[in-house]
Amino acid sequence: MAFSKGFDYVNQALEEGKRRAEGGNYTRFNYFNWKPGDKKILRFLDDDIITENFAEFIMTNTGQTMNFMVNPDDPGRLDRYRSPVPGIGWRQDFKTKVLEEPKLRKLTVGIAVLREEVPGPDGKLVLQDYLYDREIKDKDGNVTGTAPSRFFGIVQQSVPNFWHTLAVSCYKRYGTICDRDYEITRSGTGFDTKYDIIPLPEDPDLSNPEVVKQFYFYGAPYENDDPERFLKCTSTLQDYAEYFSGEERYKFWLAPKDGTTTTPSGMDEYHPATTSNPVGEDEAQAAAPSGTNFSSLKDTLLRNAKP
Repeated sequence: MAFSKGFDYVNQALEEGKRRAEGGNYTRFNYFNWKPGDKKILRFLDDDIITENFAEFIMTNTGQTMNFMVNPDDPGRLDRYRSPVPGIGWRQDFKTKVLEEPKLRKLTVGIAVLREEVPGPDGKLVLQDYLYDREIKDKDGNVTGTAPSRFFGIVQQSVPNFWHTLAVSCYKRYGTICDRDYEITRSGTGFDTKYDIIPLPEDPDLSNPEVVKQFYFYGAPYENDDPERFLKCTSTLQDYAEYFSGEERYKFWLAPKDGTTTTPSGMDEYHPATTSNPVGEDEAQAAAPSGTNFSSLKDTLLRNAKP
């Protein structure tokens, strides 16, 4: 899939205007969201951010709305699942709740781990990974214990009010966003929303992007009996994008529960037994990669970038 990746695509855009982790060895991602006044410290794990169209607030077969990334190799996938009358696959207006035809919005996604400041031995603040005890559940949903976990998440934001700062002020200066932590604070609401992004001093032990990936086991699947499995980011941003824009996810959430197709599109009949069973909290779950090569636009855009 030819996802549009890299910070150079962000600059071009400016110019132009689930699977449960307990059931497999792939990371369940969270989402990073900010309310007005919120401050979070993030460490990005991959420079190859992905910029694509998203269909937002799409009505699913559960009666709730979700967002779907548009696969650039199959841009008409949502139309094939959309019912001929307002219903599944249609966009629900956020305010009026009226169903209307989907609208696409260009968004950029990145992957990061949550960090925090704590007092060090000398009283000065030091940065470390935020850790929490994650519940372990059996196949019936019963809690069987806990395990230490880092908070890995997806940053899904627009170019103008978020990625513009990282692209122009940070990536351009450092050549990467993975060599340091960033303090990110939101102010305002609606069209007045603003993100203040402050690059923090480098940690000498985590200043090399490749070392950062190795430290967090980025893209290195774990074993289900590994006691440190939730401390590792075993899925990549590309894995996430492949799942989030993939046929399986569209089919699970948009095919009618009675097994019929929404339109006479010739698609295979929906069989719940043959699909995974992601739940709402796992919506950012990355599935096992299918071996698709995600071609990077980074070098091409660098060659074509204006001096």
